[in-house]
Amino acid sequence: MSMVSIIFLVLSVVLLALGFYGGSVQIPETAEAAQPSELAMHFSQFQNLYLIAGALILFIVLYFTIHKHVGLKVQHVMSTTIRYVILIGVGVFMVYPLLWMISATFKDNNEIFSTLSLIPQHPTLEGYRLAMTNYGGDINIWSAMLNTYKYVIPKVIFTVISSTITAYGFGRFRFRGRNMLFALLMATLFLPQVVLNIPQFLMYRKFGWVDSPVYLALIVPTLFAQETYFVYMLIQFMRNIPREMDEAAKIDGCNIMQTLVLVLVPMLWPAMVSAGLFQFMWSSNDFMGPLLYVNSPARYPATLFVRMSMDADTGFAWNRVMAVSLISITPSLIVFFLAQSQFMDGVTAGAVKG
Repeated sequence: MSMVSIIFLVLSVVLLALGFYGGSVQIPETAEAAQPSELAMHFSQFQNLYLIAGALILFIVLYFTIHKHVGLKVQHVMSTTIRYVILIGVGVFMVYPLLWMISATFKDNNEIFSTLSLIPQHPTLEGYRLAMTNYGGDINIWSAMLNTYKYVIPKVIFTVISSTITAYGFGRFRFRGRNMLFALLMATLFLPQVVLNIPQFLMYRKFGWVDSPVYLALIVPTLFAQETYFVYMLIQFMRNIPREMDEAAKIDGCNIMQTLVLVLVPMLWPAMVSAGLFQFMWSSNDFMGPLLYVNSPARYPATLFVRMSMDADTGFAWNRVMAVSLISITPSLIVFFLAQSQFMDGVTAGAVKG
């Protein structure tokens, strides 16, 4: 074992010792009890950090020490195992907040704030019962979910169609002012939405779209390819499709729209699915738009209903808040997993030229 390995081995042992020592420090509950020293308090507060750091360093030292004294086959097995362990660890770390939210729906407030365990000590369905409660008799979670997809689904459909047509125009045709219009289109990517909220609200109010029963203020703008990011993304995908395909379609008798629908759309389908999926998730999670343009509680979507579930007068029943949140995001999770393969194809296809 080299000197560097010995040094890190000693360091790991010291960190583990500090971690175990911190776990043995008892924090008194009353002021009259004997107070531990500031150093002991420090070790107690950072006990988990010392334990994790010490265990990690010890593992690395042992791994490299053993790795040097085994055959190539064993080295390959060790490397593969470590790779999967790291990936699983990162995956658990990423998914843990969602798993904790699911478990929190079965806990009361005291247990939610007292432990990070995923297993409820005293399981209860009170959160789900409260989540189904009507607010003022006008709305419940199911009507809020229905209201959400009354405008989310049209937004997704119109966004994909309008963005595809706009990308087709910029990506396949040369016309006067094209470069200026495309530069203006790209400039809107750098314009924050908060800057547009006031003029858009004043305009939509004059049109009579605010608090529309069919959510006109949220749906109509998507007919005009207002999501510049999707237009730009589809243009980049379209550049990967050879123009010879258009010429072959023209020779076969296809007009401009037939070329788009019959030739380009099947090749753009993964990118269109990606755009639709992004729009679905963004629209489902949008809070500011419905807050500005929906005034009637009976028309509130799920994002506003989640906020309504937080009663500031009587205190938050966090299991109810978690249950409402879980119910509201479940459709987005289902849609994402169902469209995952198409989504990955759309994300990766743009990186391949040819």
